[in-house]
Amino acid sequence: MDDTPVEKIIRSRRRTIALVITPDGHLIVRAPLKAPAALINTFVKEKSGWIKKKIGEIKQRPAATVHAYEEGETFLYLGRVYPLHIVKSENGAIERTDRLCVCRSLLPDIRNRLKRWYMEEARKEIHARCMWFSMMTGYNPTSIRITDARQRWGSCTHKGGLNFSWRLIQAPLEIVDYVIVHELVHLRQPDHSKKFWAKVKEMMPDYEQQREWLRENERLLRI
Repeated sequence: MDDTPVEKIIRSRRRTIALVITPDGHLIVRAPLKAPAALINTFVKEKSGWIKKKIGEIKQRPAATVHAYEEGETFLYLGRVYPLHIVKSENGAIERTDRLCVCRSLLPDIRNRLKRWYMEEARKEIHARCMWFSMMTGYNPTSIRITDARQRWGSCTHKGGLNFSWRLIQAPLEIVDYVIVHELVHLRQPDHSKKFWAKVKEMMPDYEQQREWLRENERLLRI
């Protein structure tokens, strides 16, 4: 793996080797628990052309968001831009109006407090959307969790539970819906076969547009 640096290898009970290029252009390998290092090495070398192409594409995408948490700085919520407004109140609340209002008392720990707020908002909104799509499709997850995942927007556990990154709540609603549909279909179709994508398209005919938006703009969904 000397020609193509690998950030890390994540082993799980998956059956195949998969490559993930992070928003920062790093390579992560997801591999079966017992996959030999030599097999992983060969797989990465065989895909070196694809890896270089994808890293090149990522470098052309919008720069990652870096926040200073200052008055007027903008934050995203379901695709809409909200300017940050620091208020004098000491009640420790965060409120979304036409602006994102944050109490001055939260400034020393503003990033963590905003993260908690986003997580709670994601818990409510994503859970509601997931249950709606579940009712429409008959695909019933055993649980719905909001996580701090940085590399995966959503995942499906072997027990039928669905996990979603809180960062997703910053994206437009149609993007949130795409990730939800994607993971719900995994409850019936665990791989990314033609059958899987056909079912996703049946539920969301324009899913490819949403998928591409997420690839192009994922580095904007940070706080």
